[in-house]
Amino acid sequence: MFKSMQSMQMQAVHCFQTIGPDNKEYRAIIAIHNTNLGPALGGCRCLHYAHEQLAFDDAMRLAQGMSYKAALGQVPQGGGKSVIILPDDIAVEDVDRAFLFTWFGQCVEKLNGQYITAMDVGTQVADMDVIFTQTQHVASASNIGDPAQATAQGVMVGIQAALDFYCSPDGAISSVNMADKCFAVQGLGHVGWRVATQLKQLGAQVFAADPDKDKCVQAKALGIDIIAVEDILTQACDVLVPCALGGVIHDANVELLSCKIIAGSANNQLANDGIAQILAQRQILYTPDYIINAGGLIFASHQYRCLQSSNGALDAPEVGQGYSDKIESIYQTLIEIFQQAQGSNINQVANELALKRLDKGLDSLPTKGKVYDAA
Repeated sequence: MFKSMQSMQMQAVHCFQTIGPDNKEYRAIIAIHNTNLGPALGGCRCLHYAHEQLAFDDAMRLAQGMSYKAALGQVPQGGGKSVIILPDDIAVEDVDRAFLFTWFGQCVEKLNGQYITAMDVGTQVADMDVIFTQTQHVASASNIGDPAQATAQGVMVGIQAALDFYCSPDGAISSVNMADKCFAVQGLGHVGWRVATQLKQLGAQVFAADPDKDKCVQAKALGIDIIAVEDILTQACDVLVPCALGGVIHDANVELLSCKIIAGSANNQLANDGIAQILAQRQILYTPDYIINAGGLIFASHQYRCLQSSNGALDAPEVGQGYSDKIESIYQTLIEIFQQAQGSNINQVANELALKRLDKGLDSLPTKGKVYDAA
């Protein structure tokens, strides 16, 4: 584990365990990657894992990704992630969630603000509300609000940046009218639905796919063309918009893509880093997911800081306002990355920019003591 921590430049990994009322052992991992810009912010996963090392790897990899997302989203937090490992012999529906998240909230509180938790796979707003009874260091409890609209706003900004860059081969960036373009949206969940309907409202041709038949009926009523789930990724379009699961672009389908741009909200859209190079060779412009989907993080960061400064007052004037401009800055960040990449591995270019911003954040602090000591 220490070699993995060193290779990913982790600051700390905290481990906790307890015995539940069912006499089962519950374990939690809180990974803190980088706090140069502020306390580590990242969601809490609650899952079964085949073995513990997978849980450690998951927490550390995701914490590193959150550091990069926070740096490129220009929020005053670093990257962290937590994982609750469920016992093998208990079903998710049988977990005493009130006990589990009360205990986990106590774990978060023990870190004295080094880590701010939030929702992730296997957790929900109700769980965050339980955690909030034990610690204030929660960024997606019900008092924060729904980040889906902010995430969708960031995706729309990112799509515009990608279109403007792609359609300006001479380097003179000009605005492209989305109404003249065709989009294929994979997934009509909280974010995908908002993106698809906004694109349609702008007059664009929109194809969409989702396993939820009711969602598809609603989308079709709005004039969105519904196609089979298995066909959406290879649909001929200007922009492919993955808004579902990760790893959807892989070795078996990358050569079958019939789009000019990939720009969507799903995390980890590329199954491996080599896919980015293949996309570059095929002249398909890929928009790094942890930049284009950063609107939700920007929203949560803003709401959390406002509530902290107002001692939890939901009617404070700053709450719900002021984050939109920062989401709009996703546009310029992406243009900068597109210009630097120019046919090379765009993920590598984005990572390098994130690291520069993390280093700059450290240098700008008055004293090194201002960096959260997570060791």
